[in-house]
Amino acid sequence: GVIGKEIAHGVEILHHPLVSGVRGAGLLLGITLREPVAAKVAAAAQHAGYLINPVQPDVIRLAPPLIIDHDQAHDFVTALPAALDAGQE
Repeated sequence: GVIGKEIAHGVEILHHPLVSGVRGAGLLLGITLREPVAAKVAAAAQHAGYLINPVQPDVIRLAPPLIIDHDQAHDFVTALPAALDAGQE
């Protein structure tokens, strides 16, 4: 509940030009992208240590462990813009 909402809110307030929205419930969140670069973003995130699934060309899905804490959620949101930027290169 709370941490999933924290991540979703954190992604929304990044206002990254590639992100068109966040959907899902709990910790199972999907981030919709404005371009079909999900595989590139997922690869960059994985390189940074985050496991993200490119479930559609323009959607990445987060499935963080149930034991994720607030600091880890914050670290993910902080690392996400670099992965998104890599997707646009």
